[in-house]
Amino acid sequence: MHVGCGVYELRIRDRPYLYFWHYESKGGRRVQVKEYLGPSGSPDARAEAGRRCEAYFDRVASSLARIRQRTVAEAIGHR
Repeated sequence: MHVGCGVYELRIRDRPYLYFWHYESKGGRRVQVKEYLGPSGSPDARAEAGRRCEAYFDRVASSLARIRQRTVAEAIGHR
């Protein structure tokens, strides 16, 4: 399982742009997805980056909790 997300700046024609990356499942595989957010100096792009990171980690935490519950239940013989 690949888990992670982040934000990075990419300079194109000497202008900085902000991107959000994260892992998601596609076709049974985990792939890294990169999404454009806007100019890196934009407060809206920075705020969106924060929202996307929070949302990603919330989804991962929920998914991990379900996996943990199922694995522990199987280990002790309860389904």
